Amino acid sequence: MTQTNGAKVVPLLEDSVECLFYSANSADNFNWDALCLQLNTAIQNLSANYIWHRDEFRVHKPIEFATKEDIPEHLASITCFGDNIEDEWFIVYLVLELSKKFKNIIVQVRDDDGEFLLIEAADYLPSWANPESTDNRVFIYQGHIHIIPPDLQRGAELKLKDALQMIACASNKTVASNAIQNSILTRIGNYPEKVYELFHRTVVKLPVDIAALISLKPALIAPLVNAFCNHDVLDAKACKSIEIDDCVIIGTTFTKCLYAMLMHAKPLKNINFKEMNDKKCVIGHKLTAGYQILMNKTNLDIFASKQFKNFMSKLNASGYFKNNIEGSKDYNGLLKNAKEFYSVMECPINSQVANEISNLKLSTEFAHTREALLQKKSTGEEFKLDDEDWLKIDPDQLNELLNSRYGKRTKFSDNDTLTANNITSKLSSFLMKTSDFEGIETTKDDSIGNVEFDPDDFVNSVQKMLDMIAIGKEASDSDEDTLSSGDDMEQDEELEAIKQEGLQDNKTILQNIIQSMKEEGLSGPSSNLMKSVGFQKTDLLDSDDDE
Repeated sequence: MTQTNGAKVVPLLEDSVECLFYSANSADNFNWDALCLQLNTAIQNLSANYIWHRDEFRVHKPIEFATKEDIPEHLASITCFGDNIEDEWFIVYLVLELSKKFKNIIVQVRDDDGEFLLIEAADYLPSWANPESTDNRVFIYQGHIHIIPPDLQRGAELKLKDALQMIACASNKTVASNAIQNSILTRIGNYPEKVYELFHRTVVKLPVDIAALISLKPALIAPLVNAFCNHDVLDAKACKSIEIDDCVIIGTTFTKCLYAMLMHAKPLKNINFKEMNDKKCVIGHKLTAGYQILMNKTNLDIFASKQFKNFMSKLNASGYFKNNIEGSKDYNGLLKNAKEFYSVMECPINSQVANEISNLKLSTEFAHTREALLQKKSTGEEFKLDDEDWLKIDPDQLNELLNSRYGKRTKFSDNDTLTANNITSKLSSFLMKTSDFEGIETTKDDSIGNVEFDPDDFVNSVQKMLDMIAIGKEASDSDEDTLSSGDDMEQDEELEAIKQEGLQDNKTILQNIIQSMKEEGLSGPSSNLMKSVGFQKTDLLDSDDDE
């Protein structure tokens, strides 16, 4: 369930993303049930080969539309992406595609951080944009990100209905800049092709029933992995009765995230394959345990569960049944809707999966698949396997990965002369700027406004200084007490203190920062400053001790 506060609906889980689908024309008489079905059909088509880490992305009609005046009728989805944040960005891709196909919908997309799309585009936001000023101003419409600027609505709080009307009627004024659009598209990546880049294919030796289930529905691999990787002591004890026989070998597709999780999880000691030195047997061991854990913890009658009873209590308390007598036609109709909603949106994920598995095992497709696997007796050699080099990453690969994500950090060449003057001049130009939530700005009397801060130069300057300290260049112990900061000094005050120094003593700047870090305790402005450019306090202090 969600918590409603005015027009804001905040997911309870930190690792979840929420999408609200509104009509671009309040005068339209939407058939919301039909639209919900159409959206979910489109989602299934667009994500047919995707393996969701936890929840599948589905749109639903809320059980009861909010009665507050500012919240118009809508469809919604809340999707938990668990440990794989890639699901969140795949959902953004899907919403963009849906908004192209269904041109009369406007979508809000948020997570527990709020407008996370703006966080991704932080380097390109207008100066007015901050968490307090962007409520009901960020939407997706017809394949683009839209941000309602203050000149369309100043002063009073922007109501959601008014915001939707502005997007629909003045979309040319609300569409975000190309820089913002491109930064978000870059983070999303090249879907749908990217789906296959996230996969890892291997072979697994499994009991034939589990192998048949995975063959029929490959996405079941995710709940099996999650069940095993999140097991506790009681779950492990419940696996003592597992019998692993009638095994077959099948080709299986994981996401790289799921595969890495499974490979780093230790096998249970109380399950024995005959060939536990064989990787396909080890993987099968873990998946079999995950299957048993999942089925053992689940009450297959989801409507007799404690969770469903709590759900019904909330509906009764909210007046959902509208004083209809229990057992009446109207009551039963509302109850049917509530059960459908619960089974899709509120039911615990393990209960959903176990119920799905039970139904699947009763199907004729399952029986046929099971028999075919037993007759085939695969050795696994016919399957195409992916190498596991991606599981190992050396420092150079990590740097390349970070550079591709955050931009290259090297601007000095090997032949550059390392002097205190040319290094601190770059640091000085950074510190002489004022900053706020949106980024680095020029002084107030500068008519240019926001400036383009070059993080490459700044980070590289700090790195060069660290190199100098590490090898003992131009260090002076007598200068250590030149600059220090108290425990209660804010980071802006630290920057201002350095400005007042005027960076006159180029030789001792880094020593002063390190001394400040030593004096400020566990955390403070100096360590925050250095941490913001990627250096941990312990690294800097260790390098100082080595001198």
